[in-house]
Amino acid sequence: MLSIFFIGIALSMDAFSLALGLGTTGITHKQRLELSTAVAIMHFIMPQLGLFFGDKLFRLLEINVDIVMIIVFLYLGISMYIKRNEEKEIINHSLLNYFALAFFVSIDSFSIGAGLSSITNYYFISTLTFSLSAGIITYFGLLLGFHSIKLLKDKAILLGSIILILLAIVNLFEHFF
Repeated sequence: MLSIFFIGIALSMDAFSLALGLGTTGITHKQRLELSTAVAIMHFIMPQLGLFFGDKLFRLLEINVDIVMIIVFLYLGISMYIKRNEEKEIINHSLLNYFALAFFVSIDSFSIGAGLSSITNYYFISTLTFSLSAGIITYFGLLLGFHSIKLLKDKAILLGSIILILLAIVNLFEHFF
């Protein structure tokens, strides 16, 4: 079970990084709960789908999920930077958008689900652990980003955009090098 817990923490790191950046946009408590819940739900569903479909789906669709993540992080980071001094929302705070973001940060849990049978026979408890850790870590990332606004004032959104752009660059280097 300790291995499953650490896998859950590792699976949550993309969500935490995204949450840290989005938290600097002044996201409300209700929006933090909605996004964290969406991430938790997707981190439960994706490993289940991975268990069921395995890596056959990735081979069939020939989608490189790393490239998709890089594009999402880069887009959000650049959007935040460009719009940092505007009153407009940087992202559309809707459940649909939250589930889209949650989907992108939980794709790696699909592949973990595909190999989960080689780690444990307790699939439900494992995916529940992934879900809870992802939801909690996402919430704390959003909260930390939100409170950084008080400390950093107008530099908070700049910091959030830098974090997301750096995350895109790190993923780019991990993918190609």
